[in-house]
Amino acid sequence: MRIPAAGPRARLIALAYGGGLMLWLSLEENSVAAAAALGLGLAALMLVLTTADKLGGRRIAAHAVPLAGALLGAAIGLGAAVASAGLMFFKNALHAHVFPDYPPGLIGALLGRGPAWTLAGALLGLGAGLAWLALRAPSGDADDKDDERQI
Repeated sequence: MRIPAAGPRARLIALAYGGGLMLWLSLEENSVAAAAALGLGLAALMLVLTTADKLGGRRIAAHAVPLAGALLGAAIGLGAAVASAGLMFFKNALHAHVFPDYPPGLIGALLGRGPAWTLAGALLGLGAGLAWLALRAPSGDADDKDDERQI
């Protein structure tokens, strides 16, 4: 599998995401789901773009794709918890209300979900890597013909 290189479209996606993030920071709302979704998007965007920028154009052996997917998914899961907490903290600092939009206990509880989100990301990445590996297998394989005869 060849890792795609980051092109000009990737930079436009990052700029659009940053604009959406700035819009969210200016709004007077305190939804934890929105902060978690934006944190997930930020972590995924940063890790995918960094990987594409640093490793773009290189090849990965097919048998290593599930492991690479699991590692990338785990990093995105952990990064989502940290980025979400950081966004909540930054929004609190930016708005400076007497009663913060996101209390410190809520931010701490979100950080406490980091291990679970890391595991979930690793499992999703592993599943995506295994699915890629299964879907890229040639359909006329000798093992498939043996399985058909046994049925």
